[in-house]
Amino acid sequence: MKNPNIKIVLCTCPDLDSARHIGTHVIENQLAACVNLIPKVESIYSWNNEINRDLEVLTLFKTSVQLLDKLESAILELHSYDLPEIIVLPVEGGSKNYLEWITESTKISDYPRG
Repeated sequence: MKNPNIKIVLCTCPDLDSARHIGTHVIENQLAACVNLIPKVESIYSWNNEINRDLEVLTLFKTSVQLLDKLESAILELHSYDLPEIIVLPVEGGSKNYLEWITESTKISDYPRG
């Protein structure tokens, strides 16, 4: 089943605690249906003219296109990096029931909660 409304957002975090903090905030505020944390991702990148190698936590947010701006704002507000990775990927297909669950879980209401 195709659903152009559903997006996957990638973001790396410096450690599991910060990834959990951002992920929990996002779920509590219904900015994503699910957040996966993948620890020990090795990242090699250039920053300030230096080659860096760091172990990071990759976060995968399942959300809707309508919530992308709010999700990005939340990540930028809570993230410790000067320039956090925020990459949006389309969902080309998937289980009908799972995609419907993401859609239901990310219906826009009053944000933020609590």
